[in-house]
Amino acid sequence: MKNEEIAPHIEDITRALKGKASKEEVEQELEKWLEKYGLSLTEVKRSVVKKLGGDPQDLFARTEKKVNEITGTEKNLELKARIVSINEKKIEVEGEPKTIHYGIFGDDTGTIPFTLWEPLTEPLEKGDTVHVINAYATTWNDKPQVNIGSRGRMKMLEGDEVPEFKRTPQRCDMRDVREGMSNLIITGRILDLEKKIVQTENGEKELYSGIMADETGKVQFSAWHDFGLKEDMVIEVNGGYVRSWRGIPQLSFDENATVDKLEDDTLPPKDELEESGIMTISQLARRGGAVDAIVDAVMIDIKSGSGLIFRCPECNRVVQKSACRIHGKVDGEPDLRVKGILDDGTGALTVIITREQTEKILGYGLDEAMQLARDRMDHGVIKDELEDHLIAQPLRLKGNVTCDDYGLMLIAREVKEKKINMEEEARRLLDEVRV
Repeated sequence: MKNEEIAPHIEDITRALKGKASKEEVEQELEKWLEKYGLSLTEVKRSVVKKLGGDPQDLFARTEKKVNEITGTEKNLELKARIVSINEKKIEVEGEPKTIHYGIFGDDTGTIPFTLWEPLTEPLEKGDTVHVINAYATTWNDKPQVNIGSRGRMKMLEGDEVPEFKRTPQRCDMRDVREGMSNLIITGRILDLEKKIVQTENGEKELYSGIMADETGKVQFSAWHDFGLKEDMVIEVNGGYVRSWRGIPQLSFDENATVDKLEDDTLPPKDELEESGIMTISQLARRGGAVDAIVDAVMIDIKSGSGLIFRCPECNRVVQKSACRIHGKVDGEPDLRVKGILDDGTGALTVIITREQTEKILGYGLDEAMQLARDRMDHGVIKDELEDHLIAQPLRLKGNVTCDDYGLMLIAREVKEKKINMEEEARRLLDEVRV
C-alpha cells in the first residue's frame, strides 16, 4: 500500500495504543505485517495493536462530542444533534449517478455542516434529532464538517434529547455570508424574483427565489413562504440561514423568519447595486464562491482546450481527437471559449469565458474562426490570438464563482479590459514602498 493509503490506519493504531508506541514504530510494524501475512487490513491492525501492548478493542472506540468540540480530524466520531437543514444532491461517482444528502447539524453548543454519502435508511427532515455513530470529520474552507460514510449510522432520537441551539441573531453584510450561518439578520434589495412550484416530501410547495444585493455584494436567496416579496423591494430578513450549492452561498428563510419591508432609500437604487460586489480572489476563497461577483485580475495563462474547440452533440463535453470520453467517436460541434488562470495578487482562480464573450475579445465570430483555422490548417491559431489579446491584460470580469475539489472557478458572463491610470498606480506603489 502507498504511504497516503496507510496513513489513516497508522493514526488509528497510534490512537488505540495511547502512547505505547510512536507513529514511526507503528508504521514499521504495519508495513512488516502487510508484506509478510496474507491477512485483511482489519486483522493486521488488530494484530499490530496487540503486539505493541494495546487493546484491539480500542481501535473501535468512538469519541462522542458536542458540535463545538469537533475540530475536523476526528474518526469514529459520535454525536447527537438536531437537523437544522437537509437537502438532496445528485452527483456522479466513477461515471455512475449517486444521490447524497447534505445540511447542517446543531446542538446547544453550535452548528456544523454535514454530508451523508450513503442512501437514507429512513426519511429525515428539518427538526429531527439523530444519533450519529462512526462518522468522521474533515475540514473545508478552514471549517470542520461531519461526514457519514459507509461505516456510519444514524438513528432517530426523541426531540427533547438534544437541547436546541439558541444563537443570538447576527447582522451580516452580503459579502460576509458563509455556509453554515444561521439566525441571520440581513438587509437587501431584491434584484430579481421568480416564483416556482417545487415537489417536497410533503407535496407541492411554493418557492420564491432570486438575487438580493447591498453595497457589499449579492447573494442568491430562497423564500419558502409567501412574504409578499416583489422585485426592487428593500427587505430585512430576521432568521435566515445559509447553505451552499457548488460553493455558492445561498440564503434561505421560511415561515419561522420575519421579513420587514424597508424604505426605498435604505439602499442605493437597483441599477447601482447591479454593479456591486467587487471581490478579491482571497475573499472568494474564504467565502467559498459567490453569485454575480465582479473580479479585477490579470490573465496569467491560457490553458489547452481554449480557442476553437469541438463538443459532443450528446453531452456537450469537449471532445479530444473526435472522441467523447462518454459517447466515444462523435462528430463534434464547433464552439469558442477561453479557459485560463486569473491572478489579482491575493490569489488565483480558473476562469471560463464562453463563446459570446470570446467572440467579442477576438472581434469576429465562430464562422470566421473556422475559416481562419482552415486557411492556416491549424486550430491552434485561435488560441494564439486569444493569448495575444489576454495574457498580462488587466481585466474586469463578472459572473458566478463556484467552488469544488479543484478550487475556484469563475464562469464569466461579462469581460472588459480594465483601464489603468498609470500615474495613480505609480503613486500607489510608491506609497506602499514608503510604508
